Amino acid sequence: MFISFYTIGQIISLAEIIIGIFGNGFIAVIYCIDWVKSRKLFSCDQILTCLAMSRILLQGIFTANIVINIFAPGTFHLNQVQKSLSFLWFFANIADLWFTACLGIFYCVKITICNQPLFLRMKQKISVMVPKLLLWSLLVSFVTSIPLIWGEYSFYLCITTGHLFSNSTVEDKTWDVSYFYFDLLYSAASFIPFIIFLTTSTLLISSLWRHTRNMQCNTTSFWDPNTKAHVSAIKALISCLILYIFYFVAVTVFALPSCLTDRNWTPTITSMVLAAYPSGHSLILILINPKLKQALVRILQIIKCHLKGEIF
Repeated sequence: MFISFYTIGQIISLAEIIIGIFGNGFIAVIYCIDWVKSRKLFSCDQILTCLAMSRILLQGIFTANIVINIFAPGTFHLNQVQKSLSFLWFFANIADLWFTACLGIFYCVKITICNQPLFLRMKQKISVMVPKLLLWSLLVSFVTSIPLIWGEYSFYLCITTGHLFSNSTVEDKTWDVSYFYFDLLYSAASFIPFIIFLTTSTLLISSLWRHTRNMQCNTTSFWDPNTKAHVSAIKALISCLILYIFYFVAVTVFALPSCLTDRNWTPTITSMVLAAYPSGHSLILILINPKLKQALVRILQIIKCHLKGEIF
């Protein structure tokens, strides 16, 4: 039964990865084209571009992991392969978490209604701060990933997930002390952006909800266009927050040694969740962003016309 569930899980994960690569690739291409044309990008566009690129790298690592696991599982035994995949996965994952936190900070500062002097000052300077925040995110992600290059990989013998950090042929239940340092490093690097995004999203959702309630009181119809836009924004934010929380929990469980988890269901479920978040979040970003949504509609119209044999 596990073999069939594992196979289904791999297929679902691969489908999610393909959707995510197309979605994040679409975001990156659209904004890169804008940058080439205008030689500049707005602050929000800079964050979305960095976020899309980090997720393309992350999903590329997932794809390599699945391919290696299926066609060359013995490759995981090579120390250099483990170090390379571990470093790239850790860097891309932490960068993704920090870029998402930057996006939460930007939206919170720009949209949330607050009359505090410090908040008003941040609202005026947030656009200037964005490149620095992105550079800081890259620097933190890179620095926290460096120890994986020099680390010993004996502790991975305990991780028999069949994925990125796996060695499914080893049945040892010991937990090497070096894994404690890896777990501590990951927790410190990922928990801070998680708290930042959780806080900013909660503040933003709360502010939008209060504003929506006030708009409902001042309009005769609940389906006022402005009210509908705010309700849609709240739904999108809640969806992103739920996906982010599931992703953070899945990554935390994924990083645990198999001594503390089961060998069958947990790896497959966490792999599906890990692949779902970058894909689902990118689709939500495309649907709620007017520029990306219009570009997608135009591309779909062109494809539809070509399929019908029409020539523009």
